Amino acid sequence: MIPPEGRPPDRKETEARRMLRAGPQPPVPPDLPARATVRGRRLLARRRLLHRAGTLLAVLALLTLALWAGVAQPWRPPPARTTPPVAGY
Repeated sequence: MIPPEGRPPDRKETEARRMLRAGPQPPVPPDLPARATVRGRRLLARRRLLHRAGTLLAVLALLTLALWAGVAQPWRPPPARTTPPVAGY
């Protein structure tokens, strides 16, 4: 069976199709959907927590940068190290 694209079928796909046609499938535990749902919810909750923590960290970093820039004013030239000469004294 050659796919419509004209290339030969993938070896892994051919092996998977052969295994599916081979015969009886192994029994699936009856509580598998419930366990998968619980695990999925746990992974989703963890992903949300990490996303919120990352967002909070980014906001804190931006606030820290803004506070530092307001205090240090790095765009201004540094103060002169010597006093300018006094003329007319």
